[in-house]
Amino acid sequence: MSADIRHGPVVLRPDELPARDRGAGARTVPLVTSARGATAFLNGITSFEPGAAIAHHIHNVAESVVVLEGDAVVDIDGVRTPLRRFDTTFVPANIPHHFENASPTAPMKIFWTYASAEATRTIPASGEHTRIDAEDRHGTGEAGTVVREVARITVRPGREAAFEAAVAAAAPLFQGARGARTLVLERSHEDPLEYRLVVTWESVRDHLEGFRGSPEFLQWRRLIADSVAGQPEVAHFHHVLTAF
Repeated sequence: MSADIRHGPVVLRPDELPARDRGAGARTVPLVTSARGATAFLNGITSFEPGAAIAHHIHNVAESVVVLEGDAVVDIDGVRTPLRRFDTTFVPANIPHHFENASPTAPMKIFWTYASAEATRTIPASGEHTRIDAEDRHGTGEAGTVVREVARITVRPGREAAFEAAVAAAAPLFQGARGARTLVLERSHEDPLEYRLVVTWESVRDHLEGFRGSPEFLQWRRLIADSVAGQPEVAHFHHVLTAF
């Protein structure tokens, strides 16, 4: 398997990582980010000085927050709720909210998780709009540059189960390839013989010049050879919008 950090486990110690000043007495330490291997979620910790609050904002994806320390107030679409240590919130996408430190003397800290690596923050009062990953100044700067290989595959009648088993067996071949981040197999509801294989890559080059030129690609094609009908139709797509 590739030694690329995006494929390897890592232990993150918040007190050893750089913090970003959010202003108004709040500081954020990004933890699991795209630069550190995230593919399906982001998380981090935000600390609040006594009486501090962050601006009312919305996200394009769901968010969950756990109070780690102190007493907080969460304002969700105008409804204010006191929170204690370990109280947990869930806010669906596109609902305005913000957190405040309820204490004028003691610090407060929250642990946040966004349900997608494509998470954004929009502050309606100012119109400011940013990717959460872009706020990690110590990242690679590659957030949002990944591509998705979409392969439309038709299988032979009666070979559906064999094909699905072959894709499962091939998963480690993809996972070990440099630049590969996720693999998803979907089956058509209308035509059970049609599948869609979606592989996220760091770049088109990682797919076409890296994986396709490797022995693993040949092994992948051998695994599915007896099940597919014709050549897969392959195209590459860039992310444009995650609305919720």
